[in-house]
Amino acid sequence: MLFASIAAWWAASAIIAGAAGAVVGVVVPALCYTGRLSRPDITTPDAVADGRVLQTSHGAHSRFGWDRAWPLYLPHQGLRDAAAVRSGAQDLGTRTIAFARSLWWRPGEGAVRTAVSVVTAVLWVIVVLPALVGALVGLVVSVGAWHLVIAVAGGALAVAQAATIGARRTIEATLRTQRRTTSRCPRCYAVDHTPSYLCTNTGCLVIHRDLSPGPLGVFHRRCSCQAIIPATVRAGGQHLVAVCPTCRRELPRGSGTRQVMFLPVIGAVASGKTQFLSAAVISIADRVKAHHGEFTAISPTSRAFLKAAEAAVTTGRRVAKTPWDDRPEGLPFRLTQGTVDKEVQLMDAAGEAFADEDRSRALVYFDTSDVILLMLDPLALPKVMPLYDASDLAGSVSVADGDPTRAYRSVVQRLKAEQVDLTGKHLGVVVSKADIVHELMGEDVLDAADGGAVRRWLSNRGLDDFVATIESDFGTVGYFAVDSYSQRDQDDPLHPFNVLDWAFHEAGFWVEAMARPDADNELEGALK
Repeated sequence: MLFASIAAWWAASAIIAGAAGAVVGVVVPALCYTGRLSRPDITTPDAVADGRVLQTSHGAHSRFGWDRAWPLYLPHQGLRDAAAVRSGAQDLGTRTIAFARSLWWRPGEGAVRTAVSVVTAVLWVIVVLPALVGALVGLVVSVGAWHLVIAVAGGALAVAQAATIGARRTIEATLRTQRRTTSRCPRCYAVDHTPSYLCTNTGCLVIHRDLSPGPLGVFHRRCSCQAIIPATVRAGGQHLVAVCPTCRRELPRGSGTRQVMFLPVIGAVASGKTQFLSAAVISIADRVKAHHGEFTAISPTSRAFLKAAEAAVTTGRRVAKTPWDDRPEGLPFRLTQGTVDKEVQLMDAAGEAFADEDRSRALVYFDTSDVILLMLDPLALPKVMPLYDASDLAGSVSVADGDPTRAYRSVVQRLKAEQVDLTGKHLGVVVSKADIVHELMGEDVLDAADGGAVRRWLSNRGLDDFVATIESDFGTVGYFAVDSYSQRDQDDPLHPFNVLDWAFHEAGFWVEAMARPDADNELEGALK
């Protein structure tokens, strides 16, 4: 009977203690989450930025490391919470064992005390040990079951989360590739597939470098200041303030969400670059407006340029000479028509920048330009200048100073020295002041409607070797003659829009408002 009673007690106490341990095991996670038992390691934005949470970043702007934002709960914080629960359960079990051992009375040395110690040991084994074992087993089973449930459910959610991230990243990359979206800094000339963005909280100084679905967010991310930010460039780029990843200066709003058509111009002083670009900007604005679209300047510099261009075209006077700046600022314009949202960025550097290779060295934007325009002043050619000087037109317009091909060499020689591939670029040779040439020589001498005729005209005026050189340097060369001063119909061969139409076509910058009816036909200005 004694052994049966002891066995019954063992079973009952173990079962009751096991149930109690299981209940405690259910409470352990809550105690850990609230920091009352074993506080988990928190994956803070600072820890993320310091590289103590996520693996090495391989996304956009990986050179900056991870952004300062809160990571997804799974698996990063979830694993740390599970570790805290295990640590808390272990600590609780250790304290339970220590308490149970304290109930075993050990009075000391001596026969009587030894006898008392033996008696208490027997009682401890009969009374306390089964309850201790039951409590520990219940605690282990409960915490183990919690881990199993969390592992299965969390694993399934983590897999679904990873699949969603992969799908969203693929969709985002595909759509952005199809739309050829990029950003181009008009100040430092850096070209990036994805710009950086400021936090929506104006009091926060955090810059988010990689705004894409990933460990920091699937549909949105939470900045260190708790502000919620979209997790894609297409969603966030429309209202977030974009900054250049290289120079950290503010970019035009919407940068990174649209295709950019970049059009730089090479030309000597007084070759007609600014006059041409002014006429070109107005021609784009008029054409887009006629097709119910908008052409808007999106920087203080481009707004000032557009205002000056409108005044010049309206009043019929020439624009002021561009002041020399060793690092001129680009002129970004936003072109919208229906669902089309694109950017045209022009670069108008003063002619002094092309005096020699050393001066043009800072103009690194030519390295990343798909299309380059070269302005040639025909009045500066040795075979044309005497005719102009002897005519009644002498002094009516400024004439470019020096060799008209020097500006070209100042840029191309550097590009070749730095092994920039020119065969994949397109060069548009634009003969300016064609209206003056027509008055001097007659319209049939320089046929602006035929690119081949313009090429032959240049060859016959002493530039035969130069023509051969540029055609061997560039993959495609187009020849044009323009009148940037007189107000002409856009179908006129001398209108600057013909140059833009060719440049847009070569760069794959298609806009319905810009396309001519014969845009699908072979362009007459392209010879190669």
